[in-house]
Amino acid sequence: MRPMPRSSFLFGVALIALGCSAAPDPIEDGGGPSTGGTNNTGGTAQGGDNTGNAPSQGGTGGTGGSTANFVTSSGGGGEGQGGAIINPCGTGCGPEEICDGPGKGIDDDCDYEVDEGCPCSAGQASSCFKGDSSFLASPGCNPGTMYCTELGTWGPCVGGNHATPEEQCASANPQGCHPINAVPFATTDLSSGAGNFDDNADPGSETYTVSCPAGVNPCPTPNGTDYTALQSGEYEVTYTKEVGGAPQTCTFPLYVGARGLRVELTWNFTEVQGNVDLDLHMKQPMSTLPWVIFGDANQDCGYGNCKASSFNAAPVWFPAGNVPPDPVNFYTDPVYEANSCYYAPDGEGAQWQAEGGCRSPRLDADNISCTPSETDPTSGSYCAPENINIDFPPKNEWIRIGVHHYSNFYSGGNLVKPNVKIFCDGQLASDLGPVGFASPIQWSTSHEDNMWLVADVLFREDECVKECIVQPLYSNDQNAPVDLTTAQHSTQNGPPYPPLPQ
Repeated sequence: MRPMPRSSFLFGVALIALGCSAAPDPIEDGGGPSTGGTNNTGGTAQGGDNTGNAPSQGGTGGTGGSTANFVTSSGGGGEGQGGAIINPCGTGCGPEEICDGPGKGIDDDCDYEVDEGCPCSAGQASSCFKGDSSFLASPGCNPGTMYCTELGTWGPCVGGNHATPEEQCASANPQGCHPINAVPFATTDLSSGAGNFDDNADPGSETYTVSCPAGVNPCPTPNGTDYTALQSGEYEVTYTKEVGGAPQTCTFPLYVGARGLRVELTWNFTEVQGNVDLDLHMKQPMSTLPWVIFGDANQDCGYGNCKASSFNAAPVWFPAGNVPPDPVNFYTDPVYEANSCYYAPDGEGAQWQAEGGCRSPRLDADNISCTPSETDPTSGSYCAPENINIDFPPKNEWIRIGVHHYSNFYSGGNLVKPNVKIFCDGQLASDLGPVGFASPIQWSTSHEDNMWLVADVLFREDECVKECIVQPLYSNDQNAPVDLTTAQHSTQNGPPYPPLPQ
């Protein structure tokens, strides 16, 4: 048994082009920004017109930021009156694809493909936006996600709402079915995404169904119009109604994500018979001290010291008195919904609120045991992801992520296969475990008390680029995982940190 009690709102380099100069003047540059609304992604709702006569001017990013590229529009380059450079970052349409810097994760040559042929590494993911990147700051436009393929180059950009001829994200009808946003664990009213498309529905005919992102299993089911997504990612919502007895549908995305660094741990819940207890851990930035699984050591954030119900003096990683965007130990956002810790399950959210805000680092959810057949995410037996967060991460410091195989009591012969997703400002930056490894990490009862060292994460930014760098940890050049035994993780931090980026 454990020595202490427990309670049952872009490796890959994530880049954001920041829009690092004055925005183009709407009169000088031939018209104002697009006033088109959000995108109807399906069904019979009709899209509206783009009422602007020029692309939306660049700005600092769409909803939820983005990662592995924090893709964010900075507008096209050019000159204003007197030859002054308007956008020195220059991320408008050009003659060729750019693999890094402000061009990473955007469609530099505007051919509706992103970073085709650009190199990447196993387990990396990145946000991506197709078409003219100056539209990314427009309402209704959102980045998708691309994954590194086995060929070592980026795969297709999937999901999101883009400036392609088919989607025309900035020109969609803002009153029709449209994208909506939520933070993990918060309950969202799905009807807010149906817009005015539901106005003429026959009484009692309306239903909502939701398709979850890859790796979210079990997938939560809606409760009427209420939906509680516990994991970050892009969900597809289908709204169905009857009008005069004839069915009509539309689909729209629900984007779930939180600011800063969020790490989510799941495993093959539906395959393993019996109880499995894996624990997510985060190391103090740049610490080389050993992992401390059970105690209150300052260098190791885990179930014993980072939950609302278990924290005390440690860990304290950031100086007192700073305010965002500097890292802070506690922070209360004036917008209630932005305090994502308040939605933590099993009473943890209420305790964070009583403590006066969201702590960084913190563990919102600790999954000790669950029932894989449960699809109600508000149930205490639902297989919720473990997650660790830093709302305002420090710059230029490596943060190490680990998973500890605490215990398992199961039968059936199926191995435990952990999966870790790393999100930076709401966008997927890495997907590791079954993905990205030549020999996927998998444990049996004989591996109890092993420690999987997952990845190192670092945030940095300059005038034009904001990066979230996720460096997966491998034990050899065949991408085998780093799997430490008890004796190793109790005395070691693991391999040296990568060099700090210049």
